[in-house]
Amino acid sequence: MTIIKEPLVSVIVPVYNVEQYIDDCLNSIKQQSYKNLEIIMVEDCSTDNSLQMLQSHLDDKRIKLIQHKENRGLSAARNTGIKAATGEYLMFVDSDDIIDSNLISVCLDCALQKNADVITYGFVPFKDGLTQPELAYPTNNLNIKSVMLDNSYFNLPHFAWLKFIRSSSVRSASLEFPVGLYYEDWPFHWHLGLATATRYQLQADLYLYRQRGSSITGSKGKELLDLFIIHSKVHSLLQDHGDDDIKKIFASKVKQSHWSILTRIDSEYLATALKEAKKARVIFKLKSYKNNMAVRSMIISEILSMPNYTALRSLKLLRMTLHSRIKVRANKINTKK
Repeated sequence: MTIIKEPLVSVIVPVYNVEQYIDDCLNSIKQQSYKNLEIIMVEDCSTDNSLQMLQSHLDDKRIKLIQHKENRGLSAARNTGIKAATGEYLMFVDSDDIIDSNLISVCLDCALQKNADVITYGFVPFKDGLTQPELAYPTNNLNIKSVMLDNSYFNLPHFAWLKFIRSSSVRSASLEFPVGLYYEDWPFHWHLGLATATRYQLQADLYLYRQRGSSITGSKGKELLDLFIIHSKVHSLLQDHGDDDIKKIFASKVKQSHWSILTRIDSEYLATALKEAKKARVIFKLKSYKNNMAVRSMIISEILSMPNYTALRSLKLLRMTLHSRIKVRANKINTKK
């Protein structure tokens, strides 16, 4: 670590019904090699023993516990954390995840050396209940390469927990998460990118992301419809932006998202999802948004150009075909076992 000055870093951790995981998460933050932290725990009215589990950690004076009076959701908890943060830099950690012991040290080192507004890094997913994987770089070697991010930042995953941020960048742009919606990381990711000039990516996986059965990323329910509202919010951010490359990246991501929604969402919401995707297609045509036409994007574009009845029938056929292929693949795997 080459850090000379030691600015305060705020680590924001929303907490809701994570009694099984909160100890591992908090211990990974408390055991950071960089010590000048404020750890802001925002407890969002858990119905399990999460609050009681937190109590045992309050002997660490760096931990600040904030309790919501009513359950308000992940976005509201993160926004509360942002308002409470006093550090020169801030970051988010989800309360069921684990971070490498040197994450904050290497992020801060890069931020100070490069005078960066945002530092991003990689992650390793692991399934809940399985053994925690080892991160794929030697922990005694902190000479991690970093690369400057231009518009390539917008191609990165949207997750808020993959970002180490200069706090003044968040406040000067009035950045916050949309309350009452799922997939809240989308507008934060895009707004942050548009509001900052100097961004770097560390070439290392420094975050362990726990994949739980209840995770919103695996949802097939009505929650997926929120993505259309989220896309609209990002589109509003880009309205007056003159960089066509950024708009092209956004259009491509929306097309990929449409594939995911229309092939995964529960059947009872399919007609509504199709209607919303068709609306988005009209807006993109009016605004002359171009996108990289991957095979999936071309298939979805073709379906969206059809009349409603034909489009819905084609979607159902596509979903049946994909489901059959998944079933065949699963049977082959089981046969090999």
